[in-house]
Amino acid sequence: MHLLRATSLRKTYGGITALKDGNLECKRGKVCGLLGANGSGKSTFSKMISGVVTPDDGDIWFDGAHVRISSPQEAKKHGIIMVHQHLSLIPELTCWENMTLGFEPVSGMGFLNNAQSRELARTYLSKFAPGLSVDRKVKDLSLAQKQFVEIAKAVAQKPKLLILDEPTAPLEQSEVEKLFAVIRELKAEGTSVIFISHRLWEIKTICDHVVVFRNGETVGAIDFATEEKDEDAIVSMISGKDLQLVKHKAQTGGAARKERQLEVEALALRQSRTPVRFELGKGEVVGLGGLQGQGQEQLLLALSGLHPSGSARITLGGKRLKLRHPRDAVRAGMVLVPGDRHKEGLFLQHDMLLNLIYPQLAVRKTGFFLSRRRLKAEAEQIIGRLNIVPADTGKVVQFLSGGNQQKVVVGKWLPLAPKVLLLSDPAKGVDVGAKKELYDTVKQLAEQGTSVLLYASDYEELMAICDRVLILFEGQIVDQLMPSDYSEERFVAASLRSETAADRSPIEAWGEAK
Repeated sequence: MHLLRATSLRKTYGGITALKDGNLECKRGKVCGLLGANGSGKSTFSKMISGVVTPDDGDIWFDGAHVRISSPQEAKKHGIIMVHQHLSLIPELTCWENMTLGFEPVSGMGFLNNAQSRELARTYLSKFAPGLSVDRKVKDLSLAQKQFVEIAKAVAQKPKLLILDEPTAPLEQSEVEKLFAVIRELKAEGTSVIFISHRLWEIKTICDHVVVFRNGETVGAIDFATEEKDEDAIVSMISGKDLQLVKHKAQTGGAARKERQLEVEALALRQSRTPVRFELGKGEVVGLGGLQGQGQEQLLLALSGLHPSGSARITLGGKRLKLRHPRDAVRAGMVLVPGDRHKEGLFLQHDMLLNLIYPQLAVRKTGFFLSRRRLKAEAEQIIGRLNIVPADTGKVVQFLSGGNQQKVVVGKWLPLAPKVLLLSDPAKGVDVGAKKELYDTVKQLAEQGTSVLLYASDYEELMAICDRVLILFEGQIVDQLMPSDYSEERFVAASLRSETAADRSPIEAWGEAK
């Protein structure tokens, strides 16, 4: 019997359709895997079932009745609990206080029963983290421990339907197995689970069937009880392409044969058990691909000196670097264009002149007196080179368009002639014309010998500009794609399959190509 059946769910925000045809069925005591690329509608659908978002259209049947769920409180009354990607815990409260917040046990006289609350929290938290004290404050816990507190809080409410939105993202393999053990217990008790994950091995291990979303609608389903757990079929539904028709040519060296500019070894990212190791050739444009949040931005921040690089061995232009501060990277010739231009890349309340010249003031020895005429001439040269509109050094940056603001973020580094340019999704929120001009500038810099490390959330951008692309998964480089490999389905397959990591490291492949 189906515990949940949702049909034709739809949601729009203004002129943007977040979900246009969401359909899913989940049987009692079964685990349904909900799959899809970023932006496919999974989270919107889940929020509708859990009452966070109200659908514009469609129907939801739960436990045999047609229901309209207009709030999380109403969803809880039906027995629907969701664990969101972003934690809802209060840092200053203890584990037990967080776990029982909102459904605290009370005594016969109506007073809060803290002893019973502690015991309830201890019972459920011990399933995930047996040695973790329920009296510890959440702010003192690791990310994995916080995740377990969040999940234990949901399980303690004894839901009929538990929705887990990427619950394993901060967990290691052994911790994932603990979670799966609890999910199996829930199944045995008749609880249904909707499990959202990008890790295909997890889906094949714990799910009874899967439903796939693409571009805001349900495109297919596979019942593992009657059909094979075929990764190709799943990835094909996610990408919309038939993987069997994809022909991969032999890898070619291409730009990888260029002189080595940057070498990175033993750089451990937060969520990775295996340190990152790769190289950049002089004038080479290398992309960072994979699903969002897999360590791409963290890698760029580490190389920029903003995040500690630990015991990493970083060599630029033949010289070893010790990155303790962003100025160490900048002075060595490695600069970052950050992902959030408003918060991290610009002084919004100041004019273009200040924004374009301040890196020089911080790095170069310009003497006691500054030549405003010279600095203004350099700023005007940058404005002309990047076609920033309006061409007025006195224009306050906050009044520029998004595309022109991003040009300023890139342009401020040009007078320093950087050896390595680190780009974090530079074309996000930029119109097509400005995007082309931005990447034309990147290509020109590469032709002049600047090496570029580019993270872009859009596969098309990576395929259009990169000499090769490194695929990251949970802080590790798991694959390397050459231009002969480029296709949307190849990117999707590489991003989802952590177990298909290349046998050779990118450095070894780089050396053989050379």
